[in-house]
Amino acid sequence: MIEIGNLSDFNQANCRDISACNDADIVAILSEESKRFPNIYLLLTETTKFYTVFFSDLQKCIRREKRLVVFETPSRVSMTHEYTIEGMGNQSQGFHFLFNTRERLSWLKVFIEDKRVSIASRAKVVSLLTKKLGTELEEFAKYLHISPNDTALRLYEASDGKPCFVEFNQKDYKGQQSLLLSVTFFDSIRNKTSNYKKRWWSPLQEKKISYNYSTISGNANAWIYFKSPNNFVLSASHNAKAGLYEASPSNDDEITSLVLTPKGEKLSVDFTISINVPNALKVWYIAMLYLAFAGVIWGCILLIYGMYTSIPEKMIETFNNCSFAIIAALIATRGWLMSEEQVMKKISNWYTTIIGLLVVLIMSLSFISYEKSVNTDVFHNSLPHKIVDSSIPENIESNYNHNNKGKVEDALNNKTKIKAEVHDSLSKNPCEYKTSTPIKNKEIK
Repeated sequence: MIEIGNLSDFNQANCRDISACNDADIVAILSEESKRFPNIYLLLTETTKFYTVFFSDLQKCIRREKRLVVFETPSRVSMTHEYTIEGMGNQSQGFHFLFNTRERLSWLKVFIEDKRVSIASRAKVVSLLTKKLGTELEEFAKYLHISPNDTALRLYEASDGKPCFVEFNQKDYKGQQSLLLSVTFFDSIRNKTSNYKKRWWSPLQEKKISYNYSTISGNANAWIYFKSPNNFVLSASHNAKAGLYEASPSNDDEITSLVLTPKGEKLSVDFTISINVPNALKVWYIAMLYLAFAGVIWGCILLIYGMYTSIPEKMIETFNNCSFAIIAALIATRGWLMSEEQVMKKISNWYTTIIGLLVVLIMSLSFISYEKSVNTDVFHNSLPHKIVDSSIPENIESNYNHNNKGKVEDALNNKTKIKAEVHDSLSKNPCEYKTSTPIKNKEIK
């Protein structure tokens, strides 16, 4: 997945339609009387060009400019601009225009020779506009039926940008022919959108950032230097025409350097900056993710299978050991990812979810295995079975003697009974005695 955005515009000469102005009264007047107020119309439609044309005294003295773009994270940037100024000794003391931006810059600081200088307030910029527009502003104020100062304030609010004027004091730099002016501020990615079609197989939120470099001077060479965040690689492409730039050779994937060489005209170069995870780490992160997915699928299959039949203990033990190894690797990998939440946020959340799923599967399979073993033991205990014991021969002998004793006693009783019956039969009349089976003398003793 690629996250697309842009850095803020810096001194970029934009042109907009007068209808984009947020003051309806001013738009209505200039829509009909634009030729009568050309400077005001230029201020509202091409704000950067207006300040560059009417407040160009400082920009004309710039002989060299450098721009250091350091990505502290893939989404936050520390900007440092340096300008070598020559010939400021002939300039008047006061505030001078340096650059224009569309949005206020975060923690903006301006230094001249290591001494921090003041930045003009909104009221000061409005007063400078009032002086510069002069009679044109007075005539325009009549249409709005307000004072020229209030009109200048409304024009400032309706313009496209936040101009930066810096104070120059000749007494502090008297006699110096060359001065170093530096500007520092923080910036971040704006207007973020996600492109899921590219690298859909990866939840890593790698960055693709648009950035414009508009030079302040048309004669000074401009250096631009990009540095990637720690543990990331950076690449930058641009649309500068051949002959207007020099690429500095470098074998460092974290650094990109370029020199722009304007030839009498200001340059506006668009850069496309890519912030990516190194290939070796990317392979590890993605491989661990899909390996963990495979472990979850394996565990789900075992869980479904175990609901209907018994699972071999060896198979459950193997799954548990593999799951513990995956969990340990995910915890270690997630510890590395915690240092950067902008790119690693989604994959880090996936790791956490998978760890929880694996723990649940391990517990569920262990519970099913325990229940199956308990039910099996109860079933076996309910079946009849022989008990082999050392007392079995004695029992058998006692039962044998008891049974035989009973049989002997029955036989003796039968013998006595037979004798009595024979004796009774002999005492009867032989005519009354009938038998179908002759009794042998051997049977009666």
